[in-house]
Amino acid sequence: MSRLAIVIPAYKPDFLDDALRSIERQTDRRFHVYVGDDAGPREVGEICRRFDGLDLTYHRFDRNLGRTSLPEHWNRCVRLSDEEWVWLFADDDEMAPDCVAAFHKQIGRLGDVDVVRFQTETIDAHGNVVAVHRPHPPVESGVAFVWDRLRGERDSFAVEYVFRRDAFERVGGFPHYPMAWCADDAAWFTLSRRTGLHTLSGGRVRWRASGLNITGANRSHQAAKLEAALRYLDFVDREVRAPRAEASDSRLGPEAAAPTPDPGDAWDRVQVEWLLSQVRYLMPMGPAMLARTLARTRGRWRRGMPARLALLLAWNLQAVGRAARGYARRTWRAGRG
Repeated sequence: MSRLAIVIPAYKPDFLDDALRSIERQTDRRFHVYVGDDAGPREVGEICRRFDGLDLTYHRFDRNLGRTSLPEHWNRCVRLSDEEWVWLFADDDEMAPDCVAAFHKQIGRLGDVDVVRFQTETIDAHGNVVAVHRPHPPVESGVAFVWDRLRGERDSFAVEYVFRRDAFERVGGFPHYPMAWCADDAAWFTLSRRTGLHTLSGGRVRWRASGLNITGANRSHQAAKLEAALRYLDFVDREVRAPRAEASDSRLGPEAAAPTPDPGDAWDRVQVEWLLSQVRYLMPMGPAMLARTLARTRGRWRRGMPARLALLLAWNLQAVGRAARGYARRTWRAGRG
């Protein structure tokens, strides 16, 4: 039996064919593909049936779960499989042809690890590479990972990680966060608590920025994403900054130590800066969402109300201006076409 399950929680048919073709092109075919259809359009099943050359199991769920709890849909898709290692992939991303080969070549040498990852790049809707992301270190602690993520020094996409099944079951799967926002970062920290994060050499994952995923659809889920961001910061306070988080990583050695200064004021500052970056990303906002943001961030963003309101309004005006210019350019191009 294969040691590796490639699990795809599917809903959108738009790029599923591209995702499966990238899997079909793997030079090492020691894997089994599981597609969990979240009661999506009928095209999802039709596309899967075209790949009869793949070792593929297709399962359609009767109830759409992603609308209410996307992490729980991920969890039930993982439960379709029983292989030792699980790669939670996506219905719109792609993998380089040598990814599975790189995994099998190195996983035995790494020994007792719970989670590994690939390097990444971003592609557009047409499959063109638009960004090659900063390389991950060969190994790092979960604390170092969270610290760099909060500082904006580390890109991370759920599809780049491969994890051991028994570790996944031990931590209880992916935690529930609205729209799965920050759920993967919390999971990678929890999974890496025992043995750290190890980066595979060779292979590369191509994350697609198509505008159809939840990362691009920011305005339609503003309230949910704000709540998820605040919940994640509570998780960081409770789990990452706790003394036992550093102690649990001590077996990794100095090369993976978290490069953090004083764990008090420095963490507070970085967490506030990260929260404000999330708020700015969600703009432009309507009056009700602006009021909600002011109220919900008050406990962490300890500035006076006039200063907070002025900054939010300035950011919002900038976002409105960008949106208006973008709309004007699209309209002009459509008119010329």
